[in-house]
Amino acid sequence: MRTLTGWGKIPVLIWGIVVSLLHLYTSGFGTFEPRTQRGIHLLFLLPLIYILFPATKKSPKNRPSLFDAMASILCFLGPAYIVWNAERLNFRMVGMDEVLLIEMVLGAVLVLLIVEAARRALSRWMAITIAISIFYLATAPYWPGLLKFKGYPFPRMVEVLFLAGDEGIFGFLTGISSNILFIYILFASFMLHAGVGNFLINFAVWAAGWARGGPAKIAVISSALYGTVSGSTVANVYATGSFTIPLMKKGGFVPKQAAAIEAIAGTGGQIMPPIMGAGAFIMSEVTGIPYFKIIQAAVIPALLYYLGLFFVVHFISLKQGMSSIPRAERPSIWPMLRNAYFFLPFILVIVFLGYGYSPSKSAFFVVLIIFGLSFLDRRTWMTPKKTLDALFESAVNAAIIATALAGSGMVVGILTRTGAALAFGSVLLSASFNNLLIAMILVFLVVSVLGTGIPTTPAYIIAVIVGASALGKFDVALLSAHLFVFYYAVLSDLTPPDAITAFAAANLAGSEMMTTGLEAFKLGIAGFLIPFAFVFQPALLLQGTLSEIFMATGLTALGVASLSAFLVGHVWSPLGWLHRLLFASAAILLVFPTIGMELIGIGLSGGLFIWARIKKTITKSQAPIVK
Repeated sequence: MRTLTGWGKIPVLIWGIVVSLLHLYTSGFGTFEPRTQRGIHLLFLLPLIYILFPATKKSPKNRPSLFDAMASILCFLGPAYIVWNAERLNFRMVGMDEVLLIEMVLGAVLVLLIVEAARRALSRWMAITIAISIFYLATAPYWPGLLKFKGYPFPRMVEVLFLAGDEGIFGFLTGISSNILFIYILFASFMLHAGVGNFLINFAVWAAGWARGGPAKIAVISSALYGTVSGSTVANVYATGSFTIPLMKKGGFVPKQAAAIEAIAGTGGQIMPPIMGAGAFIMSEVTGIPYFKIIQAAVIPALLYYLGLFFVVHFISLKQGMSSIPRAERPSIWPMLRNAYFFLPFILVIVFLGYGYSPSKSAFFVVLIIFGLSFLDRRTWMTPKKTLDALFESAVNAAIIATALAGSGMVVGILTRTGAALAFGSVLLSASFNNLLIAMILVFLVVSVLGTGIPTTPAYIIAVIVGASALGKFDVALLSAHLFVFYYAVLSDLTPPDAITAFAAANLAGSEMMTTGLEAFKLGIAGFLIPFAFVFQPALLLQGTLSEIFMATGLTALGVASLSAFLVGHVWSPLGWLHRLLFASAAILLVFPTIGMELIGIGLSGGLFIWARIKKTITKSQAPIVK
């Protein structure tokens, strides 16, 4: 991203601050009608991409080029046309009314600009995904089999992407970006500028520094907490990893291990309530399930994900004989208690949602509360500079999200209008031979491929069109199906060949990127088990009686521990390959709800852990006494 200097810096800062204040106001006091709100949202944010993100490495780093300035103006004109003509467009009949020449020109230009904006601010893979979908829309009549569609003339293609109200650039996804996500980006920015991020890291050091392998356990806890507000797996890694990775290396972890552990922990922040990045809000909009119910259902799977990583870290620590962090290097409890009010914003979000406030209204009130709480400690005051920085950074982050969702809106519109989503779903069903487990494996593979190099939110949106509908054919509950796809959209950040979160951690650790990606995938396999568990055991999503919930949680926790033992090859003592395979078998058996399989899994896993402990005791008793 550019660091602007000179005369052009001040207008851009003012522009970003104004758009943040505008969205803060609409979150608290009500939005404009949908088309107007979405148009205003994009006319403010899309130009920022071209001003702040250079086209190539050779582009100017401190100012926009002439092309960037022209592109930012064109990015403004398309949404401005929508805002100016919102009333007429609201009564326009899609597919029937004429598409004007100016609409064809502005729409086509805006589509191309969003593809380029996605390449600059997101990734080349996101831009390629959007471009392929547009190419498919233009060539659909010439495709074979299920993918063949009668097609649209050019004016109607522009209409679908530019003028439609519930899909395309100004569809419901941009509505979510404008009405909900922006205020939560502000929420996260104010939290971090008020010192909450540093408090969470210090709290993790205090909570886990005493344990064996403490540095890695600090990474697990701090990333879980920090990730609830950072909104990005890569940002989470850089924020917490800059502290935890050197600490892990100092404690005895090799660089690739330290980077992999931080990458897995940082990725999990996207599935940790109460925020869960942008995915939960979009899931709520798509499914009609209240956001509060989604975050309730996501609690146990998220805790099990981190429990699996905790077991992996603990077993590695035992295997390598690591110690805890010296007491002198750990913070005392008193600073933690003195700043414990920093947990209040997390609690209040849940309280407001529980009392029936909308997600945006809840975040609006909490942002104001965070601002007030910052003045309880002189070191965390939200000074005018901090406040303006938080507002501008929110605008930049919101511009990236808005670009992703505007592009995703086009992809979703194309897949639904052409029937390609149903075609892909049919192919998955045929390939699965009507077997749920095979279908789940295929969905996992498809989501992992689609999510490679693409941010979590668009990866989930694109994949859920195919994956959730396919799982629905097997009577998988709507929430279970969407969470299944969402998990793997998140975990695709750990999947080679483009494991962006692992590569970011490798950069901090000084390890080789692809080796780190493979290590992260290996050590994170326990987390990949969780979605299979909650599809087969819906009680993990709080869909069942209290006894069923406790039983399912206990069984899955034991399965996660068994899979961690298989991955590390050490519990209290080294494991041979036979015992490791038995642990893996126990983990798989504990996922399935068949009583006989669960009992076998419990007996097998429990017996292996008891055997490992007895072996450790015998080995220790037979060790020679050194005088």
